Amino acid sequence: MSGNADEDRVIVVGAGPTGMTTALALDARGVPVTVLEADPKDRDRPGSRAIYVHGSTLRTLERNRPGLGETLADAGMVWPTRRTLFGGREVFSRTYPGAGDGDGLPHFTSLPQVRTEEFMLDACEDAGIAIHWDAAVESVESNPDGVTVETEDGEEWSAPYVVGADGAGSAVRKGIGATFDGSRSENSFVIVDVEENPDDPREIERVFHYDHPAMDGRNVLLVPFQGGWRVDLQCLNDENPERFADEDYVGEWVADVLGDQYEDRVTWTSTYEFLQVTADTFVDDHRRVLLAGEAAHLFAPFGARGMNSG
Repeated sequence: MSGNADEDRVIVVGAGPTGMTTALALDARGVPVTVLEADPKDRDRPGSRAIYVHGSTLRTLERNRPGLGETLADAGMVWPTRRTLFGGREVFSRTYPGAGDGDGLPHFTSLPQVRTEEFMLDACEDAGIAIHWDAAVESVESNPDGVTVETEDGEEWSAPYVVGADGAGSAVRKGIGATFDGSRSENSFVIVDVEENPDDPREIERVFHYDHPAMDGRNVLLVPFQGGWRVDLQCLNDENPERFADEDYVGEWVADVLGDQYEDRVTWTSTYEFLQVTADTFVDDHRRVLLAGEAAHLFAPFGARGMNSG
């Protein structure tokens, strides 16, 4: 099936934060855009995922869709204090007075990625940007004059330019023959979402534990977000992270870190080894296809560089 051609339209592959940001930026500049997304519209996005939205990201979204940056800022939270401990002893602490106050956008906001995506999707729909769901890309063919994308349902889409924002397993990257190169972390990590206890809330602060005394010297990062806490545990070398992700044990060690009242408040657990890789090229030979976000590069999560870099 064919006929989805528009000599002015840009096709964006991927309806994650990077893809929707791209679509909003193009629309703000009067460029027609269509988004193709492999998942269904009612896709399940478990876990908080990327919880930290930089101020520069908020400003970018605000410029491209006035009100969107403010909406995210209002929905999230700003934690004013950051602390660092070594072996249970505090070695650094700083509180930023008035953090998040003022008339402008804050330096950051912290909320689950699923909420960020909901607000961005609403903004795309309000702008009249067409998102085609269940449209997984099967092939990408470019030439000096444009690009043809075929989806798994046999549909063909033609446009002068395509932006591949379809994540780490990018079909667009594979379609233009680009490959990843870089390194993988030696350690595994376990990330856990823990629902806030409204009857006994913790101090709103980011805390990094080097050599946590309750975790046999493992490093633990605690970051609050709107509605809960992210607990990030660094496993020892060659340690199986599944031990700490096991549903029969995760609540026990979370209680050791956050307090007994949080043992039964775990809502999501995942494990990962982070990659630091970049594609050997961000464009095709004809400079008609551009890779963006995790289709182009993967970073260590420290500093919240994943979603924000996209």
